[in-house]
Amino acid sequence: MAAKVLRLKNKKQWLALAHAAAGAWLDTPVLEPLGNGHIHQTFLLSDQEKPAERYVLQCVNTAVYGDIDLLMQQTRLVIERLSAASAFVAEYRLPELIPTRLGESTFVHASDGAAYSWRLWRFIEGSKTCDPPQNREQIRQAAKAFGAYQRAMAGLDADQLVETIPGFLSMAGYLRQFDRVLATATQTERAEAMPCIALAQSHRQWPSALMQPNAVIHGDCKINNVLFDAQGERVLSVIDLDNNMNGHWAWDFGDLVRSVAFSRGGVDADDYRVCVQGFLSGRGSVPLGNEYLIAAPSYLAFMLGLRFLTDHLSGDVYFSVPQHGDNLQRAKEQFALFQSFESSRTSMARIVAECT
Repeated sequence: MAAKVLRLKNKKQWLALAHAAAGAWLDTPVLEPLGNGHIHQTFLLSDQEKPAERYVLQCVNTAVYGDIDLLMQQTRLVIERLSAASAFVAEYRLPELIPTRLGESTFVHASDGAAYSWRLWRFIEGSKTCDPPQNREQIRQAAKAFGAYQRAMAGLDADQLVETIPGFLSMAGYLRQFDRVLATATQTERAEAMPCIALAQSHRQWPSALMQPNAVIHGDCKINNVLFDAQGERVLSVIDLDNNMNGHWAWDFGDLVRSVAFSRGGVDADDYRVCVQGFLSGRGSVPLGNEYLIAAPSYLAFMLGLRFLTDHLSGDVYFSVPQHGDNLQRAKEQFALFQSFESSRTSMARIVAECT
């Protein structure tokens, strides 16, 4: 039910909800929508009396993150770990959570029979996202930041982390979910999505080692989850800490390469090269395995395409979309990207050999 409630709100309704929530932090809030994320509802918040002090107000999607207490507990744990990594702190700013006036990490209020959980971050002034990136140096800097993030998180015991989304980034789990949904999909839905279904069915086998966790990862390394300075020359901060988890280190790298290729209209050898160079420079000298640098972009593009396809067949439960059919289109785009990565493996292997 929560997913449907979140999706049915229009902009005016969301602004009203956000204004009511903002009162938990400020007396005279001023709000405007911020960003275009698919999961949370996000607003730029300021105080009418102190307009220079700005914040990011988020309504956490409880249809995706069912345990808000766990989510916030782990977010604080991750921030504490990052703050203890002196090399990371010297180069990047840490996201800062702002408690309510009552000292709570979230504010929950009910409306129309649904509960909404809100949290507040300090806005990083002078920052912006670069999606799509304007040049390859931005790509290199983003890759370096995500590599450095993984290196900073290496000191955290993976057993301290619980998946905030059970089964997140589990290829085996997504394939099982796809099979269940496909078995109950209508004939019309199956016929419309048949090319994607056929591709998914023909690429179910992946190296078992790539599916096994071996590091603490960020879990959502899209290019728009780093903030650049106003000139777009330097990464100020790595954001979106919701999905830190025990995973394979290459999943972060693969998702970054995938997001760069998608935002720039396709797979490009030089874009891939600077992703490899940047990530390795940030990650450090630990041997990682060339084969995973090559396979991971295909793996993540296929996985995301599979998730979009499954959500389309199940009625758009996870990814909020303006109209039914949008998730199928997203699946087609990610599967096309997957096929491009697959056809580029030879050139990618050559680049990795040169870089390592």
